[in-house]
Amino acid sequence: MNEKRTPRNLLLVGAGGIGTQLSELLTAALRRVGLEGTITLMDADTVEASNLGHQRFTADDIGQPKVACLARRLDDTTSSLRVKGVVENLRDEDQLRDYDLVVVCVDRPEPRRMVHGIEAPWLDVRCSGDGWMALSSASQPALLERMTPDHQPASCQVAGALEAGNLEFGFAVAAAFGAQWALQKWRGHPAPVQSMGSLTYGALAFPEVSA
Repeated sequence: MNEKRTPRNLLLVGAGGIGTQLSELLTAALRRVGLEGTITLMDADTVEASNLGHQRFTADDIGQPKVACLARRLDDTTSSLRVKGVVENLRDEDQLRDYDLVVVCVDRPEPRRMVHGIEAPWLDVRCSGDGWMALSSASQPALLERMTPDHQPASCQVAGALEAGNLEFGFAVAAAFGAQWALQKWRGHPAPVQSMGSLTYGALAFPEVSA
């Protein structure tokens, strides 16, 4: 019981489709089971009208920092679980210090690799269209390298999908996986290691890599 009640300090990097859904799922779950600590949301982006279809914001939030909007809605001064926002992008390893758990859900490889190098348990969750992928600190290093190539930033919605009226929900699956991982880690219990799949095609296999 004492292990389950140990306060944790979790950093969630990225407040897009995955991050907004994940923060809401996790905050509600942690409070429901009486777990304590702090969730810190890190992102320098502001809310745009194009975000409203797949990110947890409203029209009143447009133009404001994403993490400020989320923290204002999710924090509760009467709760032993607090939520705060840090309006900055992850650029330096020093920003990752003093956290027990880290979840990164951004669209760039550089912050992902930075998180991959820390000692604290971490999860890297991604999505594209109706697909998702999650890697963790328990994944093989060779697989992490293979699955984290250089690329340009990319939205979780496939190019042209929104204009065609075809919003896809891979981000919601990624968020649910991330919330489950964080809840289990918070409790000190075994957590899922990795996952990749598509809502259309089902589970997908990771490539084989040398240990």
